Amino acid sequence: MRRHSLVAAAVAGAIGLTLGSTAVAAQPAPRLAERYVNIHQCVYVGSGGHYTNVLPNTANTAFNTGTNVSNTPDTALACGPGGGGWSLAPANSAVKAFDLAAGRYLNVHQCVYYSAGQHYTAVLPNTPNANFNTGTNVSNTADTTLACGPGGGGWTLLRANSAVQSFDLADNRYLNLHQCVWTSGGQYYMGLLPNTPNTNFNTGTNASPMADTALKCGPGGGGWSLDRLNSAYRPLGG
Repeated sequence: MRRHSLVAAAVAGAIGLTLGSTAVAAQPAPRLAERYVNIHQCVYVGSGGHYTNVLPNTANTAFNTGTNVSNTPDTALACGPGGGGWSLAPANSAVKAFDLAAGRYLNVHQCVYYSAGQHYTAVLPNTPNANFNTGTNVSNTADTTLACGPGGGGWTLLRANSAVQSFDLADNRYLNLHQCVWTSGGQYYMGLLPNTPNTNFNTGTNASPMADTALKCGPGGGGWSLDRLNSAYRPLGG
């Protein structure tokens, strides 16, 4: 993957069912047609940078992932082969099946780390490189506090580009993921969330009764421009 220095200035509840004297806790079925949101985080390294992709449908198909919704939890990571000097970094890549029967909110934590002009974006809690894992989870409670690993090896958390957002999937039919990738000087930065402090680099990711029909990305700035080849949106659900 490729990263770079995006200038921070620019860069149900459980329902108690009583049967006689026995109380049974029942979780409402998720509104998405499928039970699992399977997110594949594929991280590539090359040209002195990192590039994170989570979507299966960018125009740059060699870097696409297996992210999907299904009634079966994915257990095997699916990543494109990369190319052009970019290769998969297994230590920072993973797949996580989020079980929507476990709660109404998908709490996505986007953690962005910075080192020597590069950025690395992580959204999953279970990569082998544990110091860079996030707090992304499913819960009946909406997360309000960002949870990111401490980083290390010269990499530190960049809070201007990091955030947590809770998506209510009990009341909405679609999780509309917008992956926006900006580039500058041969480096790349990927953003997935709509609510980081660095608003010029936010995306249109949302939960909605409707499937989105157009990609929504902030304008970038500070020498960073949108790379449409690696950017895409994907409505998950239906």
